[in-house]
Amino acid sequence: MDRRGRFVGMAVFALGIAVLIFVFIIAYTMFKSPVSHLLPTAGGKAPSAMDLGTAVAWVAVRIGLLFIMTLAGSLIASKGIQLYLGSGTADSR
Repeated sequence: MDRRGRFVGMAVFALGIAVLIFVFIIAYTMFKSPVSHLLPTAGGKAPSAMDLGTAVAWVAVRIGLLFIMTLAGSLIASKGIQLYLGSGTADSR
């Protein structure tokens, strides 16, 4: 059993879990915020169609980035598990 490999595997797994927790916190704050924060207000008048389209595009970009960050966090955690399990099967010949 390789102790260093197991430690690195646990550290990489913890890093992946930390990234996932960070993504969930960002998603929670993003979906908890009121809609008025998304729309630009110009002197109290109603937003134009261009302003609405821009707001929708920014929300779509943020959701896409959250999805990519979730994939990255899960892949990092997966590699950590693989490192941890792989270091335990080392042949000591």
